[in-house]
Amino acid sequence: MLAIGVLLGLTAGIAYAVARRSWADYRKTKASVPGMRKAAWALIRIAASKGGIVLLLCVAAASWAATSDN
Repeated sequence: MLAIGVLLGLTAGIAYAVARRSWADYRKTKASVPGMRKAAWALIRIAASKGGIVLLLCVAAASWAATSDN
């Protein structure tokens, strides 16, 4: 009977520790989402502006090549 009680206590203790750790990880991740979202949008804006500059240069080069006499 003692072994069954110890086994149940050990199992319940491990489950409780896992649940507490999971809850702490969830709260930590939830708190970090707004900062990550801002960083992601900043990186998207940087990439879009650089992509726009490259596209503009490609269009300018193509139009220059199309209008040149050679």
